[in-house]
Amino acid sequence: MRTRKRRIISAVVGGSLLLATIVQAYFSSVGFYQDYYAIPKEKYGVLTPLCWQDVTFLTAFWLVAIALVYASFRLLKYAFRRNSSVTS
Repeated sequence: MRTRKRRIISAVVGGSLLLATIVQAYFSSVGFYQDYYAIPKEKYGVLTPLCWQDVTFLTAFWLVAIALVYASFRLLKYAFRRNSSVTS
């Protein structure tokens, strides 16, 4: 009974974490595209190069996003694994 509660909690947390991470990554990617590609191209006709702060932020953002996806994967894997040990 105790492991069943843990698995249900793991499935809920893992699923919501995965969904939130995917949605946030999508909106951040669209925002980055608009800020650094679409809007400068429309306003000035040229693309502005990224500063080192932008590259650092992107790297840190995607490292955190990948870590959250991995954590949600592990939670979902725990929630939906089959019990291989049979107790008598």
